[in-house]
Amino acid sequence: MPYKRKGKCVYKKKGKELGEKVGCSTSIDKAKKYLKALYANANESIEEVNEYFKNNQDSDYLKYDDHPLSSVDNLMDDDVPAPWDEEYKRKE
Repeated sequence: MPYKRKGKCVYKKKGKELGEKVGCSTSIDKAKKYLKALYANANESIEEVNEYFKNNQDSDYLKYDDHPLSSVDNLMDDDVPAPWDEEYKRKE
């Protein structure tokens, strides 16, 4: 999840705009450290997702393996549709 710091506060990025406020600190230095911690945590989550999909050879997962939107970064980005979204729209 991409984040952006503005002053003492950290926000989720929503495209090029600032999204929801994640939190504020008492100083800019602390806000920078908070931002660093958020990215470190996001990287750990990405590694967990990679590991999960690497160990799963289920046909449901493999069906989207070569889809252009199936990268971990895209799957973790709220602004990018999931590869299976179109399939579910057709069923509705």
